[in-house]
Amino acid sequence: MSWTTGTQTECLGANNAVGSALSSFTTAAVMSPVTGAAYLPANFFLPSYGIGKSLWVKASGVLSTTSTPTFGWAVFADSALGTASPANLTSGTAGVLATTGLITQATGTNMPWELEVVITCITTGTSATFLSDGTVKVYTASTSIQSLRMSSSASNPNTTNTIGTGGTTAAWYIELAAACGTSSSSNSIQCYSYICMGLN
Repeated sequence: MSWTTGTQTECLGANNAVGSALSSFTTAAVMSPVTGAAYLPANFFLPSYGIGKSLWVKASGVLSTTSTPTFGWAVFADSALGTASPANLTSGTAGVLATTGLITQATGTNMPWELEVVITCITTGTSATFLSDGTVKVYTASTSIQSLRMSSSASNPNTTNTIGTGGTTAAWYIELAAACGTSSSSNSIQCYSYICMGLN
């Protein structure tokens, strides 16, 4: 590291066990492993120096389907491990830092998916705002790739989102969630790997 810019990168969380498989669900549920979840202490994004500070989240796993359901992914800021479960993954929901649209997935078993997103602090304080942008890719049973944009807004990636009550003055866990449009024990998704890095 040259220290020319003063930028530092730090691993804030990385799993040491796979996440629980989600199935028979239609509302969003946490799927990232509880062990190793990234933790941001209060004022991790300092009042002035926190602006422009970013998180880089990367994850992968598998999904299986039999009834061509829709799937969606989200990165959450959660005040307690495993408790974030809004009714959907709609951008604009407090705590949803990055979300995808819903993608219809054809029948397949253990189809790999991978996620990568950068989340940047735009304003700090109790009403802190964030911008995010990235992608989710699903490697289908037919060997083709389906790709979704993952961002702070489904309509415009330059639209900010809020982290939740307390903003950057509160402490947060950074977790992954998924939602499925059709409840079936055969429609499942699981997170195998998860890492969250703090940038600058």
